[in-house]
Amino acid sequence: MKKNLFILFILVSMLFPGCENELPYMNKPQVPQLLMNAFLEAGKKENGVSLRMIDTDKQQADCVSNGSIVVYVNGQKTETAEVEKVYGSFDDPNCTLKTSFRPGDRIRFEATAEDGQYQAGCEVEIPFPIEETIRVDTLRTQLRGGSSMMDCMRYKITIHDRPNEKNYYRLIIEENTYRISSETGIKYGPFSSYPEIINQEDIVLTDGHLTTADDDKFGILDWTIRNLSNVFTDGRFENGSYTLKIYTSVPHISESNGKDHFYLDVTVRLLSISQPYYRYLRAMNCLNSEDYNETFMEPVIVPQNVSGGLGFVGASSEQQVTLRMVDRPPLSYPK
Repeated sequence: MKKNLFILFILVSMLFPGCENELPYMNKPQVPQLLMNAFLEAGKKENGVSLRMIDTDKQQADCVSNGSIVVYVNGQKTETAEVEKVYGSFDDPNCTLKTSFRPGDRIRFEATAEDGQYQAGCEVEIPFPIEETIRVDTLRTQLRGGSSMMDCMRYKITIHDRPNEKNYYRLIIEENTYRISSETGIKYGPFSSYPEIINQEDIVLTDGHLTTADDDKFGILDWTIRNLSNVFTDGRFENGSYTLKIYTSVPHISESNGKDHFYLDVTVRLLSISQPYYRYLRAMNCLNSEDYNETFMEPVIVPQNVSGGLGFVGASSEQQVTLRMVDRPPLSYPK
């Protein structure tokens, strides 16, 4: 069902002018068309791209055969990546890029499929991260959830805006668990998870629409869509600093294995993203939100930046801080 909805959103977005940059590469309409989605991260050894064939008449997407992506960085060709056979969900990457991107790089993709019969292209620029290191303070506390109090971890994250330019950000909390075998000493992991971020008390992440757990309880009428993507701009702290205030569940290790050593790190990631990527994440946040009411709210326009096809390619760079939150040595059992 989610696959069909995603395809429908892509098709609907074709009716609206959502493209930021029109590229001359293969502008002639095609049926079917190439659907290309990717979210590139600066400094990463590998980045994945999802390449599919989409039929706008049948409203369905199919796998690509004999496809490839030519990658250009600052006008220089760096690689040709072939499409792989991937057996997973609809939007799983099926093309792996080995080129490592840096902030400021201008990236261009030229994608082909079915022996060159179908073509699409896009161009994006890797944004620069904030210059100063972020500072994080944590506190284990309680937060009201419904009719009771729940244990949680509070994070106060101080960031410094990049000066003299409009900036767009995304906050991600990543938990990485590791296991060290007591028998071999081999370390396994990381096993990554992403806890839900509770941002109801932060004026920037809620865009001024602060909420509490009692809002739903007492039926307070509010057409605000919760910022589940945790994207924001520097509009309230331009050229200055700001301290984000968010909560998550308490980091813990649920593994019952008592023989091995386990530890858990929390990485606070602040992504610098482009304005089109910000708009894309905001649009998808609306479409995936239970708060969105298509009857009373404005229609959602999904931005696109793929020429000759469909889809969106975003890019980010980041500053991050890693904290050791749990360290559980092997448990001893009485003999």
